[in-house]
Amino acid sequence: MRARIALALLVVLGAACAYVPVDVESDAVAVSRSRTWTWLPRPPVAHGEAAFALVDERVRAAVERDLAARRFKKVEKERPDYLLTYYAALDKPIESAAITYAAGVPMTAKLVPSYPQGSLVIDVLDAKTGKLIWRGVGRRVFDAKQTPEERKERIDDAVASVVDEFAPS
Repeated sequence: MRARIALALLVVLGAACAYVPVDVESDAVAVSRSRTWTWLPRPPVAHGEAAFALVDERVRAAVERDLAARRFKKVEKERPDYLLTYYAALDKPIESAAITYAAGVPMTAKLVPSYPQGSLVIDVLDAKTGKLIWRGVGRRVFDAKQTPEERKERIDDAVASVVDEFAPS
């Protein structure tokens, strides 16, 4: 009996640890039938940015895994439906103006002045127009005191939470 109670308690505590608060900054997007996507090209990580390089690797792997689980296909040579990119506020806030595209923010976006340190912002753009159509923000993802294992787990949890808001399973 005690073992069952302890197991139930561990499951509840584990689920509580996995929770990542997510804000969505646009209305629901009608996900296309073909569901193809690719990463928005971005410059390579500069030499010496080892912390970000590791975060980049982990975020990309988590996004690719979670979208594949929802039957999205990453394409390299054909034209995708969506372009994805992300921003990580590792050690300081990100000013929202710094990541607003020339195409503008979503028409229904809740304009915020900045995203606090620890945020993971995932943007989805329409590949045909280049316009930002959806933005999901995971809060309290990054913490300077995290171990590498804790950071990986938190990134996985945040990406799963944000992707689930974009494309529920």
